[in-house]
Amino acid sequence: MPTSIVEITTHTHFPIKLTSTNFPVWRKQVLSTLIGLDLDQYVDGKTKPPPKTLEGKENPAYNLWYRQDQILLGALLGSCSDTIQPIVSSAETAHQVFKCLTDSYASVSRSRIISLKSKLAKNPKGAKPMAEFLHEMKGIADELALAQAPIDDEDLIVHILTQLGDDYKHITAALKVRDTPLTFSDLFAKLVDYERSLQETQPAPIIATVNQTQKQPSRYTGRTGYDSRNHTRSNNFGPRDNKSRTHNSGSNYNSRGFLTSQYYIHTHSPIL
Repeated sequence: MPTSIVEITTHTHFPIKLTSTNFPVWRKQVLSTLIGLDLDQYVDGKTKPPPKTLEGKENPAYNLWYRQDQILLGALLGSCSDTIQPIVSSAETAHQVFKCLTDSYASVSRSRIISLKSKLAKNPKGAKPMAEFLHEMKGIADELALAQAPIDDEDLIVHILTQLGDDYKHITAALKVRDTPLTFSDLFAKLVDYERSLQETQPAPIIATVNQTQKQPSRYTGRTGYDSRNHTRSNNFGPRDNKSRTHNSGSNYNSRGFLTSQYYIHTHSPIL
């Protein structure tokens, strides 16, 4: 325990405010800071405060402890969001604040841990890119660590390998029989490289092509022409003064039944 007062401010030492959803992170922040300042005994309850008096006189050690405790109490209150401050407003010591918050949010934290562990075990890769999938799994593991329920790399790797899918069954089998331990960083590099090799060896997709070039139906024209479109004979003769006719194909035939070189639109204007 320090022999002099240690100044603590919320802004400097507890910048992360406690909300209803981030208790594990907030708790980690508080404990890490207080352990570094050798003040964790003020909140963990393991050390009792000195007696107020010694032989009927004020105890200087108690005065020092009390002043330090009140500084810490104020900093903890300041690190709580507005909706949480009423919960601890009646607390008289830093330990009471910390215990009240721990009791209030411990059940929420346990529920959160169960939810994260369930997600870690049931989070198949699917169509996600390998890097995205691995970052997601590592993020879940990091959240568990912040919630005071860390898992080691070996367990994380098992969860990853069992959810890769059939495309990765060969590398999964090889990694499971390794003699040397595999770190997450090593696994990340190997799986991303394997994904790249799979993409490079995949055959190009076969795209059905349609021949857009359509041949004009053959037709013989003369005194008696054979039209292959309807398989009927037609007489192309007409009066000499008969005007040119525009066929569906856009071709123009003269009065003798011969194909002209011009194509007409509905206005009979030539297309140049």
